[in-house]
Amino acid sequence: MKTLELSALKEKKLSVLLVEKEYNEPYWLTDPVKYPLSPMLHPLFSHSAAFYEFLDRLVKEVKPHFATEELGMRTQDEFREENILVQLFRKNNVPFSSADIDENAKEYLAADLHKKVESRDHILKSVAKISSTKRKGSSMEKEYLVAYAQCLQLEVEKEEREILFSVRESWIVMAILDRAREVTSEEDVVCIHMTSPEHVDGVKELLESLNVRVETIKLSKKIISAQIERAHAYENLLQSMQIQVKPIVGKNVSKDSPHLLFYLDTDRRASPFDICMAYDAGYKAVIPYDNVTPQDAQRIVQDAVFSRGPKAVKKTCFFIGGGSVEKAEEVFEAVSKAMFPPFKASIVIDPSGAYTTAAAMVAKVEDAVSFNKLGDLSEKACSVLGTGAVGQIAAVLLAKLGCVVKIASLNPKRKDGSEYAQKIAKNLADRYSVNVQGVFAPTQTERREILKRVDVVFCAATRGARLIDREMLRELKLMKVLVDINAVPPPGIEGVELNDDMREIEPGIFVIGALTVGELKHRLEKEILREARENRRDVYNYSQALQIARKLLERGIYPSKLALTLKYPSAQKKL
Repeated sequence: MKTLELSALKEKKLSVLLVEKEYNEPYWLTDPVKYPLSPMLHPLFSHSAAFYEFLDRLVKEVKPHFATEELGMRTQDEFREENILVQLFRKNNVPFSSADIDENAKEYLAADLHKKVESRDHILKSVAKISSTKRKGSSMEKEYLVAYAQCLQLEVEKEEREILFSVRESWIVMAILDRAREVTSEEDVVCIHMTSPEHVDGVKELLESLNVRVETIKLSKKIISAQIERAHAYENLLQSMQIQVKPIVGKNVSKDSPHLLFYLDTDRRASPFDICMAYDAGYKAVIPYDNVTPQDAQRIVQDAVFSRGPKAVKKTCFFIGGGSVEKAEEVFEAVSKAMFPPFKASIVIDPSGAYTTAAAMVAKVEDAVSFNKLGDLSEKACSVLGTGAVGQIAAVLLAKLGCVVKIASLNPKRKDGSEYAQKIAKNLADRYSVNVQGVFAPTQTERREILKRVDVVFCAATRGARLIDREMLRELKLMKVLVDINAVPPPGIEGVELNDDMREIEPGIFVIGALTVGELKHRLEKEILREARENRRDVYNYSQALQIARKLLERGIYPSKLALTLKYPSAQKKL
């Protein structure tokens, strides 16, 4: 049996014109559910006169070295004797052959698939037999057998789908490459391949992965005729009918311009974290730039949007990252000003993940406080321990909710700690129009005083820094909620576990761990990237991040809470 092996051509350049057929060539391995092929429908699965004439012109124009077409369910004799394209290529002296799964390979794959089908059918016969009886317990037997049959059916459909597309398309591509190797007189080889519409994308992608130049051609047909009121007036219909044919070259209707994300990082090296997230969110390509300045951003943005045009720009996104919130905001302003209608794309700003992390942290605490009937977060006094990017944005979000907020600088080496904390608070007031109190808390004594005066504590300090110990927690008398985003040992709060989700660590003291916040942050960034890919809104910043995080929590589905196992009752239990 011939084996499937794909390898690029050596010392040859192959160009393939993928001509999209007017129909999907019938093909199946088990039941022909998709193509019942009643005699009345047979004419629909054949080439029209318009397609023939168009293809004839194309062959004369490009002068291919060979041509191929899917075999489908036809035999080789039917392919040669009943295919009008055979005559077309013969008169143009172009070798023409089928390209499809090897017959022996098809039989092997079908045999394995039929075993599952036979198992499914055996179960269904048992179900039918049980349905005809009324004995006690038959209903339960039927339910379990139906569930088993459904699983088998899904396995059959999944395996058949893989064979009909990825496996079959690989065989088609291998056949094209093998034909190209047989052309010994030329280094630059041209092939015309007639393909079903449902296989254009797959065959094109496979060929291009093997360094083949591919051009797609789709035939657009328009029927023009006078209106015929009487169904039997065929002569009048034919006399008034015109078929207008127009080729669409180089544009795959089902797969238009790809989704692109331009990643603008203000740091020396672009972060791989956000690049990986963008690919996972479905972007076709992510183009990173590092050390980006506002001047760089303007040039990059305008070159990108003008090259894509008003339509494709909707499939373009600009993501702004970097360790400095201030630099990222400056680049954001430049990106915003560089675009204008109709050349507007979505913009995501999330420096070092600060916006999505802060939004996830605030949204999680807000949801947890409400769910546990502890009041409303907006009515709470909050403290943010840490003045980094995450801490600052968390303080801004809390202040905008209406909370009384303190942001604490913690570095004991900072000699001007109080002045620094107050400067942070003033910068937040100037930039974001929020009222936040800046305090200096380098020791446990200062932090103990903060804990006593607030309801909620957000630990957003340096990784591996212990901020609150167990003794401090035991001294607290009133109910508190503490959240820690530090996943690097030791945690910011002594005794907190990474997966804690409102665990009562001490009487009245509830904690939320880093992975609980991190899971929401991960989902949040991916959701933002997906929305931006769909061009749902112009800008995604910390405000939009909080709104989306809330929605994710509202519709959150947790598999561990929904999982179940059903066990068929034993004979003893049934009695």
